Amino acid sequence: MKPNFKAPMNQSGFALFLVLIMMIVIAFLVVATIQSTSMDTRTSANDSDHQFALQNAQTGIIAAEEFIGSWPAAKQKKHFTCNCTNGLCAAKNILPAIADSKLATVENCESSLPEVWKRDHVFDDTDKDPSIVSSSNTTIQPGTSSDTNNTNNKVKFRYVIEYLGPDTAAGTGIYLFRITSKGWGLNASTTSIVEENVQAALYDN
Repeated sequence: MKPNFKAPMNQSGFALFLVLIMMIVIAFLVVATIQSTSMDTRTSANDSDHQFALQNAQTGIIAAEEFIGSWPAAKQKKHFTCNCTNGLCAAKNILPAIADSKLATVENCESSLPEVWKRDHVFDDTDKDPSIVSSSNTTIQPGTSSDTNNTNNKVKFRYVIEYLGPDTAAGTGIYLFRITSKGWGLNASTTSIVEENVQAALYDN
């Protein structure tokens, strides 16, 4: 009798197909992981830049407060206008009859006057922008929270001051102001706006 041998089945093509499928799946997983890591990195960088812009805006608030504090020493009457000339803005719905004092005068504006950050050219960072710009040599101090992950720590902010009139309830020489400050991050498109009402004791001389 002749032995009955069966030829083995050729499965090499099927095994190659499985290997190719596994390689494609692994490649997709690697790409997805890289994209996720890249997205997390960009998100972290954007968050850091927003924090930098916020601190710049807050630095603008401090600079504005110091500027207001120097006014009695200057002994020069301030004039607040509708178009925010020299960063001094007439506030919406604040009438000259109420606000005018020994310290300042207010331009009589239309009742439709918008908020300062909505007015033409204010905070657009151009030559026509009347807001007060940060000093070119102002920097974030090394070691502070905003110094982390930022190689260029130049502070960039602009601010305007609205005069709200004398605070008659608080006594003579007490005035109310609203400061609006805009800060920029390292990316020019990253910005933050901060607004704060302040009470200042600027006694009339």
